[in-house]
Amino acid sequence: MAEWGVTDRGFRRKTYQDIIADMEAKAKDLFGPNIDLSSASPLALFLRVIAFGLSLMWQVAERVYNSAFVDLATGQSLDYVVKYAGISRRPATHARCLLRFTGDPGVQIPRGFLVETEGGIRYATLETVTIGDDGYAEVMSQSVETVFAQNVVPSQLTIITNPILGRSGVVGVDSERNVLALDRETDRELRERYYRSLSTGGAATLDSIRAAVLDVPGVRTVRVFHNPTMSTDSDGRPPKSVEVVVLGGATDDVARAIHESIAAGIESVGDVEVFVEDAGGEPQLIRFNRAEVVDIFVSVTVRTTATYPADGDARIRDEIIRYIGGVDGQGVLWDGIGLGEDVVWTALIYAARQVPGVLDVDVLVGTNPDEMIRGNVSIGIRQVAETSLDKITVTRSV
Repeated sequence: MAEWGVTDRGFRRKTYQDIIADMEAKAKDLFGPNIDLSSASPLALFLRVIAFGLSLMWQVAERVYNSAFVDLATGQSLDYVVKYAGISRRPATHARCLLRFTGDPGVQIPRGFLVETEGGIRYATLETVTIGDDGYAEVMSQSVETVFAQNVVPSQLTIITNPILGRSGVVGVDSERNVLALDRETDRELRERYYRSLSTGGAATLDSIRAAVLDVPGVRTVRVFHNPTMSTDSDGRPPKSVEVVVLGGATDDVARAIHESIAAGIESVGDVEVFVEDAGGEPQLIRFNRAEVVDIFVSVTVRTTATYPADGDARIRDEIIRYIGGVDGQGVLWDGIGLGEDVVWTALIYAARQVPGVLDVDVLVGTNPDEMIRGNVSIGIRQVAETSLDKITVTRSV
């Protein structure tokens, strides 16, 4: 078995110290055991220069070896590996919002018309519209930049960037039809999606439907229920039907994913209804349900030591958000626990203890800030827990 390089246990790289040791041993074999190899000797300096260059070559060789494996490849090398499974890295996307303009009837709002938030986040309309006789016009807009930070909440887009005659203002944004922007997919996210996609090998299975919907940009979590019997089940699902519950993702894209993964003759059920055109050009009705987001409030009281960092309170909030789900202090959206999963009280204590200097923790949690408990919070099968920075309080006790 090879000692270095590709071995039976994978790739074993020679480090700088390994190379120096080998070269010094070789020098003693050639020139005798009394050869001067002290750090200031000419030969030692020469060997160290060569060893440094060789150590860089070994690092390159290791990266080349690792680039063939999903768990070890990074960057573009990972892109090449997952491509064999028909997967490509998701690029950063634009956020979209439905805008509602008010103004004089007949005034035309051109495509590319800009609106923005007070913070300077700009959106541009995607088509030309004309204000109707009722003084209103609705049009879909898109963020100018493609990063997660371009996402806005209802009523934030209220400033007209390039006013036109007859325009009186923007009333607000329809949040029901918002599509969140996404940052470029990270290596970790790409690997997770690759492994999820492996379950799509079986056609029209529950796992393949779930994997197909999870592959839709913006989808954070999915749950699939089915009724394989010939009678209506206790949840009201008709015979031979499938119910998909999803959080995130554009409605049309989710419906398309369900249509392409569900078996023929199986009915989809849910409150959201979308017609999807099949390969023959015929419209097919697809139904699914949106997950109900349950806001979670958390109160954390900690007793700390001198090693507790200055930003410890913020770090505790971020750790809790990473567990439950939501946007942390760096603007990163975390999926958190999945659909139908309870918020576990002990998991919150564990999350808070991940911050250095935390000596003791007391946690209260609930769906109402005035009614919090020391215990688990039950989440329904069609619900998903979520929290935010403003719903988490951290207090330090003496």
